[in-house]
Amino acid sequence: MCNEMEQRSFYGDDFYGDAPPIINASEPHMACLLLLDTSGSMYGEPIAELNSGLNRFKDEVCRDKETRDILDIAIIEFNSTHNVVQEFVPVEQMKAVDLKANGGTEMSPAIQTAIDMVDERSRFYRRMGTEPYKPWIVMITDGAPTDNVSAIADVIHAKEEEGKLKFFALGVDRYDPRTLHLLAGKKVMKLREHDFTSFFNWVNKSMRSVSQSSPGEKVSLPNLPETVDKDVSDWGD
Repeated sequence: MCNEMEQRSFYGDDFYGDAPPIINASEPHMACLLLLDTSGSMYGEPIAELNSGLNRFKDEVCRDKETRDILDIAIIEFNSTHNVVQEFVPVEQMKAVDLKANGGTEMSPAIQTAIDMVDERSRFYRRMGTEPYKPWIVMITDGAPTDNVSAIADVIHAKEEEGKLKFFALGVDRYDPRTLHLLAGKKVMKLREHDFTSFFNWVNKSMRSVSQSSPGEKVSLPNLPETVDKDVSDWGD
């Protein structure tokens, strides 16, 4: 289990200044940042199920040693502002979440912070002599933004074209498909009901597929669960 850490190679603040910790620096590593809408419209069942799904996600990932040892997780929430809930840490050090829903849906500053964080994590890996997999940003939202996201969408697309990240979006309830496609291109999914657990199981399986590949190698993602649909029929490459 995650709270019973094995004795293995670990580097933290004492090794590299204020850098977040890393396990088994000699192995390639994957950074996954979860960018979560906690606006007022997520109040009630949606935010409760999101919390539950996230906390189960950690436990499920930790059951597979290969994935656990290469996956680092960070969490940002956004509403009328944004907040880094969890800095990048090995997934087994991810703290339990208890997110609260309130406020509006300002996306751009949160997305920029997410991009800055995955960029810095990739640089950190290289400083440690660790080969990075392409980092993922996974955005979950149930509404339209209160700000203009055109400029940040251009930043996302440029980063993807440079091979520096992958940006996925999951729409919940009355999400705005136009906005999510502007941000994530074809990589938009829609959730039925509030079955976040099944969605995070898919993220877990995807991370497992990455862990079994080499950095830069094209990875075939697992099929989506029954409660998650692609917003378009084909994501392409």
